[in-house]
Amino acid sequence: MYAILLSIIAVLALALAIMVIFLFTTYNRINNTGQEANNAKDLPQKTREVPPEEEARINLYAREDGTGGEAIFNLKSSPAHETSFLKASITIVFDAGEKKKLLEERTELMKNCVGEFKEVCIEYFRSQTFEQLTDEAAMEKARDALKEKFNNIVSKRIDERIILRVVFEDWIVQ
Repeated sequence: MYAILLSIIAVLALALAIMVIFLFTTYNRINNTGQEANNAKDLPQKTREVPPEEEARINLYAREDGTGGEAIFNLKSSPAHETSFLKASITIVFDAGEKKKLLEERTELMKNCVGEFKEVCIEYFRSQTFEQLTDEAAMEKARDALKEKFNNIVSKRIDERIILRVVFEDWIVQ
Protein backbone atom coordinates (compact mmCIF):
# COMPACT_ATOMS: atom_id res chain seq x y z
CA MET A 1 0.00 0.00 0.00
CA TYR A 2 2.79 2.40 0.91
CA ALA A 3 4.57 1.66 -2.35
CA ILE A 4 1.48 2.63 -4.34
CA LEU A 5 1.05 5.90 -2.41
CA LEU A 6 4.73 6.76 -2.78
CA SER A 7 4.62 6.11 -6.53
CA ILE A 8 1.51 8.34 -6.87
CA ILE A 9 3.27 11.13 -4.93
CA ALA A 10 6.40 10.73 -7.08
CA VAL A 11 4.36 10.97 -10.31
CA LEU A 12 2.51 14.06 -9.03
CA ALA A 13 5.78 15.71 -7.94
CA LEU A 14 7.28 15.01 -11.38
CA ALA A 15 4.19 16.46 -13.08
CA LEU A 16 4.39 19.53 -10.85
CA ALA A 17 8.07 20.02 -11.70
CA ILE A 18 7.33 19.78 -15.44
CA MET A 19 4.50 22.32 -15.11
CA VAL A 20 6.75 24.75 -13.21
CA ILE A 21 9.47 24.48 -15.87
CA PHE A 22 6.90 24.97 -18.64
CA LEU A 23 5.40 27.97 -16.84
CA PHE A 24 8.75 29.71 -16.40
CA THR A 25 9.88 29.16 -19.98
CA THR A 26 6.52 30.29 -21.37
CA TYR A 27 6.35 33.29 -19.04
CA ASN A 28 9.86 34.41 -20.06
CA ARG A 29 9.00 34.14 -23.74
CA ILE A 30 5.79 36.17 -23.26
CA ASN A 31 7.61 38.71 -21.10
CA ASN A 32 10.44 39.16 -23.65
CA THR A 33 7.97 39.65 -26.50
CA GLY A 34 6.15 42.29 -24.48
CA GLN A 35 9.47 43.95 -23.69
CA GLU A 36 10.35 44.18 -27.41
CA ALA A 37 6.97 45.76 -28.10
CA ASN A 38 7.58 48.27 -25.31
CA ASN A 39 11.01 49.11 -26.76
CA ALA A 40 9.36 50.04 -30.05
CA LYS A 41 7.04 52.36 -28.13
CA ASP A 42 10.00 53.91 -26.29
CA LEU A 43 11.50 55.32 -29.48
CA PRO A 44 11.96 59.05 -29.32
CA GLN A 45 8.74 60.86 -30.05
CA LYS A 46 10.10 64.40 -30.02
CA THR A 47 8.61 66.21 -32.96
CA ARG A 48 7.76 69.79 -33.60
CA GLU A 49 5.56 71.63 -36.04
CA VAL A 50 7.96 72.43 -38.87
CA PRO A 51 7.15 75.31 -41.20
CA PRO A 52 7.99 74.72 -44.89
CA GLU A 53 10.92 77.16 -44.84
CA GLU A 54 12.65 75.02 -42.16
CA GLU A 55 12.43 71.80 -44.14
CA ALA A 56 15.33 70.29 -46.05
CA ARG A 57 15.42 67.54 -48.68
CA ILE A 58 17.80 64.82 -49.71
CA ASN A 59 17.33 62.48 -52.67
CA LEU A 60 18.55 59.01 -51.74
CA TYR A 61 19.74 58.07 -55.19
CA ALA A 62 21.08 61.37 -56.52
CA ARG A 63 24.53 61.29 -58.08
CA GLU A 64 27.43 63.28 -56.63
CA ASP A 65 26.62 66.21 -58.94
CA GLY A 66 23.00 66.23 -57.66
CA THR A 67 21.45 64.95 -60.89
CA GLY A 68 19.43 61.81 -61.41
CA GLY A 69 18.00 60.11 -58.44
CA GLU A 70 16.08 57.04 -59.58
CA ALA A 71 16.52 53.47 -58.44
CA ILE A 72 15.14 50.22 -59.77
CA PHE A 73 13.90 47.68 -57.25
CA ASN A 74 13.14 44.03 -57.99
CA LEU A 75 9.77 43.01 -56.60
CA LYS A 76 8.61 39.80 -55.01
CA SER A 77 7.36 37.49 -57.74
CA SER A 78 3.71 36.57 -57.93
CA PRO A 79 1.96 33.97 -60.11
CA ALA A 80 0.79 36.60 -62.60
CA HIS A 81 4.03 38.62 -62.57
CA GLU A 82 7.17 36.52 -62.22
CA THR A 83 9.68 39.31 -62.85
CA SER A 84 8.44 42.74 -61.89
CA PHE A 85 10.27 45.85 -60.83
CA LEU A 86 9.66 49.36 -59.54
CA LYS A 87 11.49 52.44 -60.74
CA ALA A 88 11.26 55.13 -58.09
CA SER A 89 12.88 58.37 -57.03
CA ILE A 90 12.87 58.71 -53.25
CA THR A 91 13.32 62.05 -51.52
CA ILE A 92 13.41 62.43 -47.75
CA VAL A 93 12.09 65.66 -46.25
CA PHE A 94 13.60 66.37 -42.84
CA ASP A 95 13.59 69.04 -40.16
CA ALA A 96 16.56 71.42 -40.57
CA GLY A 97 16.01 72.99 -37.16
CA GLU A 98 14.62 76.37 -36.19
CA LYS A 99 15.64 78.92 -38.82
CA LYS A 100 17.67 76.10 -40.45
CA LYS A 101 20.35 76.40 -37.74
CA LEU A 102 20.94 72.65 -37.77
CA LEU A 103 20.93 72.23 -41.57
CA GLU A 104 24.61 71.30 -42.00
CA GLU A 105 24.67 68.97 -39.00
CA ARG A 106 21.46 67.18 -40.00
CA THR A 107 22.39 67.00 -43.68
CA GLU A 108 25.62 65.29 -42.66
CA LEU A 109 23.65 62.94 -40.40
CA MET A 110 21.33 62.08 -43.29
CA LYS A 111 24.27 61.48 -45.64
CA ASN A 112 25.80 59.13 -43.06
CA CYS A 113 22.54 57.15 -42.97
CA VAL A 114 22.02 56.92 -46.75
CA GLY A 115 23.40 53.37 -46.94
CA GLU A 116 21.01 52.15 -44.27
CA PHE A 117 18.13 54.04 -45.90
CA LYS A 118 18.85 52.35 -49.23
CA GLU A 119 19.02 48.96 -47.56
CA VAL A 120 15.63 49.53 -45.94
CA CYS A 121 14.16 50.54 -49.31
CA ILE A 122 15.49 47.40 -50.96
CA GLU A 123 14.12 45.18 -48.18
CA TYR A 124 10.74 46.87 -48.26
CA PHE A 125 10.24 46.71 -52.02
CA ARG A 126 11.59 43.14 -52.29
CA SER A 127 8.80 42.10 -49.93
CA GLN A 128 6.11 43.69 -52.13
CA THR A 129 4.44 42.15 -55.18
CA PHE A 130 3.33 43.84 -58.38
CA GLU A 131 -0.29 43.62 -57.23
CA GLN A 132 0.48 45.24 -53.87
CA LEU A 133 2.32 48.16 -55.47
CA THR A 134 -0.37 48.82 -58.09
CA ASP A 135 -3.03 49.12 -55.39
CA GLU A 136 -4.45 52.62 -54.89
CA ALA A 137 -3.04 52.99 -51.39
CA ALA A 138 0.39 51.50 -52.21
CA MET A 139 2.30 54.79 -52.30
CA GLU A 140 0.79 55.96 -49.05
CA LYS A 141 1.61 52.65 -47.35
CA ALA A 142 5.16 52.80 -48.69
CA ARG A 143 5.59 56.42 -47.55
CA ASP A 144 4.40 55.59 -44.03
CA ALA A 145 6.44 52.40 -43.73
CA LEU A 146 9.65 53.98 -45.03
CA LYS A 147 9.21 57.12 -42.92
CA GLU A 148 8.88 54.97 -39.80
CA LYS A 149 11.91 52.85 -40.72
CA PHE A 150 14.01 55.91 -41.59
CA ASN A 151 13.10 57.57 -38.28
CA ASN A 152 14.11 54.39 -36.45
CA ILE A 153 17.52 54.54 -38.13
CA VAL A 154 18.02 58.23 -37.31
CA SER A 155 16.77 57.80 -33.73
CA LYS A 156 19.78 55.58 -33.02
CA ARG A 157 21.97 58.67 -33.47
CA ILE A 158 19.85 61.53 -32.12
CA ASP A 159 16.87 61.67 -29.81
CA GLU A 160 14.47 63.24 -32.29
CA ARG A 161 12.23 62.10 -35.10
CA ILE A 162 13.43 64.51 -37.76
CA ILE A 163 12.13 62.75 -40.87
CA LEU A 164 8.92 64.55 -41.76
CA ARG A 165 7.86 62.67 -44.87
CA VAL A 166 9.02 60.54 -47.77
CA VAL A 167 8.27 61.78 -51.27
CA PHE A 168 8.18 59.60 -54.39
CA GLU A 169 8.98 61.81 -57.37
CA ASP A 170 8.81 58.85 -59.77
CA TRP A 171 6.81 55.64 -59.34
CA ILE A 172 6.73 53.24 -62.27
CA VAL A 173 5.74 49.63 -61.61
CA GLN A 174 6.30 47.09 -64.39
